[in-house]
Amino acid sequence: MTLRKHIRCALLGLLALAPIAASLPAPPAWALEEAYQRDRLAQEQRLAPVTTEEELIFDLKNAVILPSENGPILYFTMTVENNSGRQKSFLDYWIRIKSSAGTEFKAELLPQDKLKKELPAGQRMDFSFYAPINDAVELSDLIFTIIRWNYSSRSLESRVGDIRFPDDAATVLRGAGGSQTLSFGSFQVDAEVTRLNIQPKETYVTPKLTLKLTNKGQSSLKLPGLQFALRTPGGAQYPLEPAAVADKVLLTPGVPVDLQLKGAMIPSSAASGQEVWDVIISQTVTLNSDQKLNYPIAALKVPLSAPNATPPGYTAEYTNADGTYRLQADKLSRMPWDDQDVLAADLSLTHGEANAMPFPELKAYFMLDEGAKVEAKIIRTDRAVGLPAGTAVHTMLAAKIPYLYPFDSVKLVVQEKTGDQSSQDMAQFELPLGSATLPSVALGGRQPISGAGRKASFAPRAVHTYIDDNSKLFEVQLESRNEEKRSAAVPKLTAFVKTPDDQLFPTKLREVKQRLNPSGKALQSFTAKLPMDMDTSGLKLVIGESTTDQHWTGPDEKPDGFLNAVEMALPAEATEVKPSLKNVAFFPYQISLGHVQTWLDRKELRVLFRYKLEKDSYFETNTDGTKLVIEFEDIKGNVKLSQSFFLETAPSTDDKKLELGEHDTKLTWADPDLVFLVEQLKQYKLSVYSELQGKRKLLASQKVDWFTILD
Repeated sequence: MTLRKHIRCALLGLLALAPIAASLPAPPAWALEEAYQRDRLAQEQRLAPVTTEEELIFDLKNAVILPSENGPILYFTMTVENNSGRQKSFLDYWIRIKSSAGTEFKAELLPQDKLKKELPAGQRMDFSFYAPINDAVELSDLIFTIIRWNYSSRSLESRVGDIRFPDDAATVLRGAGGSQTLSFGSFQVDAEVTRLNIQPKETYVTPKLTLKLTNKGQSSLKLPGLQFALRTPGGAQYPLEPAAVADKVLLTPGVPVDLQLKGAMIPSSAASGQEVWDVIISQTVTLNSDQKLNYPIAALKVPLSAPNATPPGYTAEYTNADGTYRLQADKLSRMPWDDQDVLAADLSLTHGEANAMPFPELKAYFMLDEGAKVEAKIIRTDRAVGLPAGTAVHTMLAAKIPYLYPFDSVKLVVQEKTGDQSSQDMAQFELPLGSATLPSVALGGRQPISGAGRKASFAPRAVHTYIDDNSKLFEVQLESRNEEKRSAAVPKLTAFVKTPDDQLFPTKLREVKQRLNPSGKALQSFTAKLPMDMDTSGLKLVIGESTTDQHWTGPDEKPDGFLNAVEMALPAEATEVKPSLKNVAFFPYQISLGHVQTWLDRKELRVLFRYKLEKDSYFETNTDGTKLVIEFEDIKGNVKLSQSFFLETAPSTDDKKLELGEHDTKLTWADPDLVFLVEQLKQYKLSVYSELQGKRKLLASQKVDWFTILD
């Protein structure tokens, strides 16, 4: 070994024994201005570099002071560029740190950088250092002195130059920008905080951030073990845990990966000033067998544009042990339900994994005006056992609120249930009030029902008004069509009749329980009791898909809510009374009466006739409560007799019914006073009524001469 090398080693050994300034056991809070990132600064803001006689340029790339268990530590990186025409030795140089008050601090190279001994011609190399300092020092107080070993000097060293901050250090400290390039050996990875979600909980908040990483190299990279922390305006750091193990994240070239970072509880008093939050990324460095160091490799500013909640139509990502889920809230609806309103949002879940993923166990609530929390039910709207690759699965989140309750803002918080009493926030969505109105379906339009295994559509076909002496019954006939490629049950619907002044009347459903073939149709009936004097010309139908508890309502279940409600225009009612007994329509039926003749004696009145009953058999129907009534009335009105008929089937053999096809039948009324009530045997009137729940609607009426045969 040469004498020069012996002297150099001896000097390095002496420096290693230099005392380190004592530090307080409790880490202080450091001002955010104590961070220098040369890559973030404009050229005119960067600290002036130092150029040596050997054409080496020393440039302070970054510097930051962070707290640790044993006191504050200065971390900095010096970039050295060799502009000479031959290789130079970095061992000829050293960095000395001193405060403006004259206190000196010892800087140590990271172990991996101690192997960088030679500087190739025309190359740049980064050298990372750390130095324990005292709690009275700020970054702007420090002087970075470049030292060259000089064996001809008595002190064996020469000062090459200083890098220091200007008097107005704030002009260069903490440059703007939230992205940074991380170096892992020869790999370059762009890092940026793109999203911030904050969950307030009484006196503290819980943050969740999205860190976007993009591999700029030419081959895949597995991230090394990294630590993450959130630094608040006061300088305090709070740990951030990645939802996925960071060192298992694979970065393929040019493909961005979002890493979810979940924060611990932060006191509300310390969480103010979110516009100057930092995400500190550190890498564990082993100094020796007993000592490790979390060396910061990036300080990423959380941008002001990072939304606290995801707007509708945009995708939020959430990662757990199963993979990364993508959530999107598409719309907000406020729908009337008796004396309450149903508040509902549609949520779709997808993922980018190659294989199917399990459906997470969800929880959710709405936050109204940042203060009123309303728990929501989770209703799976698609028939799926999991989340297939490349396919969105939908679910609805629904809650009930008083129908007159006002609010100005709505936030939807979606969570994953992680235990009996624990959950983890997945996403937050700001939902605009502008979409909280019922969609309108114009006359002639059809309303679709979406969802895997449930595709269908429906539209009003006709309306009818049935009356008795006291009230009226308003019926809406609804045509439903199966849009699936397999047979399917008719989706159960709930409807209300709405007046022009927003009065809401509940309806009863006559449900069709038969399954429909592909493109098959069903005729369902909704009826509402209305005041006798109410005008029915301006009514509309508020209708939606029925729910019970946390699922779509089954055939024999009672709905407790509905979703995807719309307001449908209704057709005008056909009120014209047909003057003939031929082809009298009451959909899906049609009847014709002929060969009508009468017989009257002292004991009874007989009306004999032939009828032809037809039906549109393509429709599945439910005729419960429906009858056809044939009424006989003397022209003077002294005698009015009627007979009700069931359609196709009757409850018992004693009940009269009309069967499909052409048949002869007769009506008889036994009354010994009939002959005295009929004053003149000139004409009588036969009328046909449709009857529903005991109330009637006149369909046809025709006068007939006595003792003649009406064809």
